[in-house]
Parts: sequence; structure tokens; C-alpha cells
Amino acid sequence: MSQRRLQIIDAAAELIAEKGFVQTSVDDVIARAGLSGKSHFYHYFKSKDALGHEVLARQFDLLGERGLAILREPTIEPIERLQVFIDSVVAMQVERGMRGGSPFGALAGDMAEQDEGFRVRIARVFRGWIDEIAGLLREAEDRLEEGVDPVRLARFIVATLEGATTMARMKRDVGLMHGVASDLKRFVASHVRGEVIS
Repeated sequence: MSQRRLQIIDAAAELIAEKGFVQTSVDDVIARAGLSGKSHFYHYFKSKDALGHEVLARQFDLLGERGLAILREPTIEPIERLQVFIDSVVAMQVERGMRGGSPFGALAGDMAEQDEGFRVRIARVFRGWIDEIAGLLREAEDRLEEGVDPVRLARFIVATLEGATTMARMKRDVGLMHGVASDLKRFVASHVRGEVIS
């Protein structure tokens, strides 16, 4: 992928996180990316929707480089790995300066009802994260309380982090992310045998 194409995708991702997909215009993207005009934009993307799909794929790749590396790290015990992953989601928000929330949430909220392709792709992204976390929890089944369903717990973790990211973006308050992450780690610990919850 060319550097210019990546520059446009990253500019669009920032805008979508800041104000949503519907409110982000092609002109906004052109201005943020420093393009010379619409013809330059359409040289790289057939439409705004096509750009939206690319943003989604790129953001998943970026998140994956870090998040999946943590979730799959074999030298750390599964439950500890999950705690590190939760902390890393907060750290990513701090690094972004709370400029925007999750582009998955922004795209889902704006486009899920309008574009079936977006809905399917976003659902696949969330399902992928749920599957990764459920797999990690299955690795730790001998440490989990009896009756814990790894898929349900994984779905709750993803939904909580996504909701916290959106709320923190709206309030521009990284402290909210820290608080939710802390509560979420305590909640996970409550499903682990012999875990002391502080």
C-alpha cells in the first residue's frame, strides 16, 4: 500500500473517531490529508464507503499489531495477559490524547443500519476480538470458577472496553478509561479461583 494511500486512511480514521462517519465528508478528508482536490481522493478510493472499509481494515490491523501480540504472548499466563491487554487499551487512548474513540464504534453507530457491508465487517471485527479473548480464557479454564462461559465473559470484556472508549472520548476524560479498566480487571478476577479482589 502506498504511503499516500495510508496517509488518507489515517486522516479519515482520525476524523471518523472525532465526529463519526456520516459527518465526515470527502472534503474533510481531503483537507486533513493535505490532498490537492477530489480527483486526487478518487484516484485512491472509488467512494467514501470504500474509504470507510479501508479505515476499518487498517484500524483493525493497527490494533492487532499490539493487542493480538499481547493476547497471544506465550510467556505470560493467560489471566495476566488479559490484564495487560486491558491496560494496553487504556494506554492506546492516552497515546491518542483522547482525540477520538474507537473507529469501530464510530463506524458501527453511523453505518450499521445504512450499509450491510459495514455491518457485516464490523460484526466480524468484534467477533474476532471476542474469539481471541475467549480462546485466552479457555487456556485459563483450570483457573476459572466453575460455570464461567469464556465466550460470554469475552463478549462482556469487549463490550465494556468499547463502551468505555466511547464514553471517555465524549467526556475527553482518560480517568474514566482508567476507572472502567480497573473495575473490569476486578470483575475478571472475581471469576478466577482464589483470586484476591482489591
